[in-house]
Amino acid sequence: MKKIRLSVKLLLFCSIFGAGVVSAQQYEQTIKDYVNSAQGSFQRVNPELKVFKIINVDPSKSLNGDVVGIQQTINGIPVFGSSANVLIRDGKVLNFADTFIKNSPSAIKGKEKGKKESLVAETVKKLNGLPTVKNVDGKEEPIRVNTVYFAKNGELILGYQFYIEEKGTGNVWNTIVSTDDSSILYQENTTLSCNFHDEAYDHHSSSEHNIQTSLPENIATANLQNPANFVLVPDNASYNVFAFPTEAPTFGARTLLTNPWDLTASPEGWHSDGTNHYTITRGNNTFAYTDESNLNTPQFSPDGGANRVFDFPLDITASHTTYTSAAVTNLFYNANKTHDVFYKFGFTESARNYQVNNFGNGGVGNDPVLAESRDGSGLNNANFSPGTDGTSGRMQMFLFSPSGNVRYLYYNSPSTYTARAPIATTANFGPQIMGNPPVTGDLTLSTPADACTAVTAGSLVGKIAVVNAAGCGFAVKTKNLQNAGAVGVIQYHPSSNTPVGMGGADASITIPTIMVGMSEGQFLVNDLTNGTVGNATLKTDAVYKDASLDNGVISHEYGHGISNRLTGTGSSCLSFISSNEQMGEGWSDFFALMMTTRPGDTSSMARGVGTFVSGQTTTGGGIRPAKYSPDFAINDYTYGRTNGMKISTTISGIAVTVPDVHSIGFIWASMLWDLNWKYVEKYGYNSNVLADANSGSARVLQLVVDALKLQQCNPTFIQGRNAILAAEMAKTNGVDKCMIWNVFAKRGLGVNASAGALNGLAMGANQPLPEMSDQVEDFTVPAECAALAVKEINNSKGISIYPNPVRNEFTIKTPSDVNLSGITTVSIFDFTGKLISKESINLNKQNTISAEKLINGAYIVKVSNESIDYSQKIIVSK
Repeated sequence: MKKIRLSVKLLLFCSIFGAGVVSAQQYEQTIKDYVNSAQGSFQRVNPELKVFKIINVDPSKSLNGDVVGIQQTINGIPVFGSSANVLIRDGKVLNFADTFIKNSPSAIKGKEKGKKESLVAETVKKLNGLPTVKNVDGKEEPIRVNTVYFAKNGELILGYQFYIEEKGTGNVWNTIVSTDDSSILYQENTTLSCNFHDEAYDHHSSSEHNIQTSLPENIATANLQNPANFVLVPDNASYNVFAFPTEAPTFGARTLLTNPWDLTASPEGWHSDGTNHYTITRGNNTFAYTDESNLNTPQFSPDGGANRVFDFPLDITASHTTYTSAAVTNLFYNANKTHDVFYKFGFTESARNYQVNNFGNGGVGNDPVLAESRDGSGLNNANFSPGTDGTSGRMQMFLFSPSGNVRYLYYNSPSTYTARAPIATTANFGPQIMGNPPVTGDLTLSTPADACTAVTAGSLVGKIAVVNAAGCGFAVKTKNLQNAGAVGVIQYHPSSNTPVGMGGADASITIPTIMVGMSEGQFLVNDLTNGTVGNATLKTDAVYKDASLDNGVISHEYGHGISNRLTGTGSSCLSFISSNEQMGEGWSDFFALMMTTRPGDTSSMARGVGTFVSGQTTTGGGIRPAKYSPDFAINDYTYGRTNGMKISTTISGIAVTVPDVHSIGFIWASMLWDLNWKYVEKYGYNSNVLADANSGSARVLQLVVDALKLQQCNPTFIQGRNAILAAEMAKTNGVDKCMIWNVFAKRGLGVNASAGALNGLAMGANQPLPEMSDQVEDFTVPAECAALAVKEINNSKGISIYPNPVRNEFTIKTPSDVNLSGITTVSIFDFTGKLISKESINLNKQNTISAEKLINGAYIVKVSNESIDYSQKIIVSK
């Protein structure tokens, strides 16, 4: 049997590979014919700019065609960021979305001079990077380097492109350096920090990286490498977890699941890759473990034993140290389940998904998601580094401190100190106070006072140092104090009594750091200067929330892997540097919402995200500017509101102004959430998107995934909208086109909307960044959709508004069986969501509303009482 299975798989692989070569050749000619024809935007493009190579072929059942990825080349060398995704069916191009350079460069500069290795090594050192990468089996490998052309100021400059992992931070930088003078042409932090808490430390860009990690050293080898006969039979397993659609512990109890995988997506279950069979939380799709030491290497994975029973105790009111196995198990379940669900919607091997073994189905394997629970690099956040196809994506889930003031500083003496209970925050570097033994010592001031340079060696042995937080980096101070013998550090804010989170990174820091307010710091400085000997302990009794228990946060993070791998070339195609209209956070929020919708949910139920980790109730506002809801009285954000959405941050220690990708993404997700409920309204609802492929819930998720495949590298909102329209056209030939247009136009992404300039980076803090304030919103739909727009009817129970279009008044028509007693509110909103008028009437006595004061345009009329909740779009035309 073993030989038969292997032979079948080998034959399958060979047949697919052979077919792929033939298809690629056919597609190359089809695409050449297209770009050389009078179609598209290539009519006046010089022949040398039409040259390309095929880099991926993804057969799509839902699109009934193949999505072919191509890369523009010049002199046989790829042009960075210049690519296209082409939908081909029956030998014809149905959709072509590209970012090709179409104007001949004014110059092509650069030559390879045989100094690649030294140039790369110098750049790695300059950026404080690691000189090698580790593959999924823990072996050191050299950094992969690609030769590319980089477009700059109308010229093409030859460069080396590679990914650098910054020491101690986990940040991975996509870097391009000139082959001539080693200057940095492009630098992008590809680690996505998702700001799931107000105290999150950093904002980062969205793209990919080339990072892998090693095996755990403290887990028995038998658990990690247990070769077995190759059989296509999953290893049975059970998991006590918060099963979807349960969002988090506050939303419901755990469920004991047995073999919850989908055999199409995971033919050998979740614990085998066809060669190795694991009893820990490791398998073909995901390897979940703790990384509390912030070494980006596995620390602990729970073992389910020979029967793979992952049923561990959980009490979220107790210390997180009491339920580590339960938390990692939930993280493992979520990542695998998300893999399986999105596999069914097209995130497969040929679409660059995450798997060790691709079973001959295309793509590059050996890239499971490395899911790190309780990552020690910080608090109150989560991040994801998607990785290029063939290199593992890394998900880092943090602990979240409780909402409100948390105490980390306890005075032991003298008596004038012990009654004080200062609030404090912790640092993003060094060991976290929670889960570690308390640190006690006498309080001592630093010499020099700011600790920005070397502190007298041995002067602080066994002491807790007190220092002003101003003057240099937080981590710099702590490292200098640690070198002088300090066992802990108290930094105080120089100008505020409200301490803040302390960013920075240094993997060599081994002592804890907290920050207190200015008054507390000045109190300590005055007393210690006058000879008082104070003694204190750094500890906490706070109970932290574990993001590994929050299915919404986890699926949001995994969503970054989906959107990045599916867009453009699957690498560096969601970068705020290239396009400030970053929608990555939006796709991730949308995916999290779709994975956690519950039976019985309706469009009237506004949704917040991140409520559990933020310490909110299930109906809390979440962490976005508003809840997700199609009701403009709850969420009235439109495309025009993206103007001015920017933040100040740092890149390699340099202050910069960049787009606020979280708020911008929120607006995109608001549009997708509206689209979801329109599809539900038309085709029906099912919280289980795999239960009925024809439900509105499944249709809209399929549409969004298909659109990701069709859109070009670094898309704008307009291009993202167009990709959704193109996917719908390919699927149904435009049956739902006007419904889609109306949804986007409602939030300002109508026919005449404009993205403007796209630069997403300005040097210096709080810069104008005019490219982030030139978006133009528009609320019109194509002329062919205008008639449908005014006839749009929801679950109205026979209610309607006529005439439509409206001149000076309109009438509310109600059926005879509707209870009309009591007060009915009639509200009129314009298409920005602004309330124009509000009138309270008795429908038994009045059903006509004046429109004399309304100017020509589109409006939403909302009629509501105890038995009616009806909205209709009207057009005022006088």
